[in-house]
Amino acid sequence: MEQWTSSGEHRLCCLRCGHLFGHSCILRWLQHSCNSTNRRCPQCNKKASVKQIRMLYAKKLTAIDTAEYDKLKNELLHVTAEKNRIQMELSQYDIRMKVFDQQMACMKKRISELENQQLEMDVHENQDYHILDLSIKKFHLERSIEICKEGGCRVLDFNRWHNILAVSQKSTNMLFNGYGIRKIDCEYFHSRQFIFLHTQAIRDVTFHSSQQMLLLSVGFDKCAKLMDIQNNMTVHTYQTDHQLWSCCWSGDNPHIFLTGAQNGSITQFDIRQTSGAVNVLDGHGDRSPVVSMATVPPNPDSGISRGGFIACRFHTCYAYEIKDSIYLPKQIFLEGPFVSVRYDKRNHHCLISSRPNARQPHARHVVCTIGKNLSNEEVIMCNTVHTFQAGNSQQLLSRPCYLYAENDTLVAAHIESSSNISLWSTANGKQLHNLPVSDAVMDLCSFEANNYLFLATLSAKRLRLYNYGQLT
Repeated sequence: MEQWTSSGEHRLCCLRCGHLFGHSCILRWLQHSCNSTNRRCPQCNKKASVKQIRMLYAKKLTAIDTAEYDKLKNELLHVTAEKNRIQMELSQYDIRMKVFDQQMACMKKRISELENQQLEMDVHENQDYHILDLSIKKFHLERSIEICKEGGCRVLDFNRWHNILAVSQKSTNMLFNGYGIRKIDCEYFHSRQFIFLHTQAIRDVTFHSSQQMLLLSVGFDKCAKLMDIQNNMTVHTYQTDHQLWSCCWSGDNPHIFLTGAQNGSITQFDIRQTSGAVNVLDGHGDRSPVVSMATVPPNPDSGISRGGFIACRFHTCYAYEIKDSIYLPKQIFLEGPFVSVRYDKRNHHCLISSRPNARQPHARHVVCTIGKNLSNEEVIMCNTVHTFQAGNSQQLLSRPCYLYAENDTLVAAHIESSSNISLWSTANGKQLHNLPVSDAVMDLCSFEANNYLFLATLSAKRLRLYNYGQLT
C-alpha cells in the first residue's frame, strides 16, 4: 500500500514474471509468508525466489491506471463508427426524399391531367354505357394440355415466328433424368417434341428478339444454354459458379444476354464469345437471388434511354444502362419483397410485382414508367400509373404478363389467396375479368395466333389456353 521509492528499503523491484513490488514487501513475503517449497508471486502465483528479485532503476516513476481511458477510447471508436453509418443512411434518405418529391410533383401534374380527362369522359359515359357493356369480351377456355404428370413445369415463352410455346418441364424419360423444353404448336394446340436441356430445374426461358430460332434458358445446374428451337439442338452451354434464377437479353445490344444468380450477382455474356463471361455485376449489398429480369429497349424519354435491362432481387430493384462499356445500376425505389418484373415496350411501362410485407398486407402489381432524374443519374424516377392489389398471400414466385387487347393493354396475374386469375385494364385501372383456376399458376404468357388473342397459364403439371376472341 506504500508508494515505491527509487532507493531505500522500499525501492522498486520486480520478479521474473514481471510484477512490480516494494523491496521490503516482496522480501518479507518470500522469506516469511511463504514456506521453502511454495514460494510464489503474490499476483500470478508463478514460482519465485529471493535470488530472482531484480532491482529497477528509475529516477521518476508514476504508475497511471489507464483502464478507464482505454474503455472510453474504445467507446468513442464505436460511437464514431455508428455516427458515420447513420450519416450514410441519412444521405441515402435525403436522396430518396428528393426522388419522392419529384415523383409527387409528377403525380400531381398527372392527377390534374386525368381529372380533366375524366370530366370529358363523364359526358359520354352515360350515353355509351349500354353499348360498351355489350361489347366487352370475355375469356373462355380453349384447350387444357397436361404437360407432365409428375409436375416440374415452371416457365414458358412464345415464339411468334414459329408460332410455338416453349414450356419447361421435368423429363419423363428415366434414362435422361433432368429438365427440358416441351414445344406446343399454337396453330392446332398440339404437344410436340421434348428437348432435354438441364440436369436440374429450369428457372427461366426467353426467346431472342430478332434471331428467330434462338432460345435462352437457365437453371439450378449453374448453366445457361442457347438452343436452336427449329433444329432442336443446343448451340452452346455457358457454365457459372452459382445456381441461376433468371435471364434476359439486353435491350441495347442483341449479342448480349445476362443471367441472375442465387447470390445476387448478374453475369454478362456475349454470344460471339463462347469462352465465358464478359463481366460480373455484384448485388450492391443485396445477396438475395435475382428472381426476375426484363429487357428494356431504347427509349429517348426513359430513364435508361439507350436501353438495357431491369433486375429484381428479393429486396432491391435496379435498372441497368450501359455507360463506358459497363452497365450502370440505377435503383428503383419500390417496396419488396419482389417477385417479378415485366416490360411493356408498346407503352414503355414496367410491371413490378411484390409480395406482402409488414407495411403492405397485400401482394401488389405496380405499373409504372421509368423517368429521368436530372439531379442524380444513379437514381431514376419511378412514376406509378396503377397499383393492382393481388390478395393477402403470395407463396409462389408466380409471374404476371401483359396482354395487348384492342385499344387497351391488360395485366393478367394469378391471385393466390382467391385461386383465380385477375385481368386489369391499364387504361382505366379497373378489373375487367376474373378466371377461376383449380391449381396454382406459375407463369403466364399472352400471344396472338390466327388473328385471335390468347392467354396461356402454366401450373406445375398443366398448360391452359384461354381465348379472348378475334382481333379486328
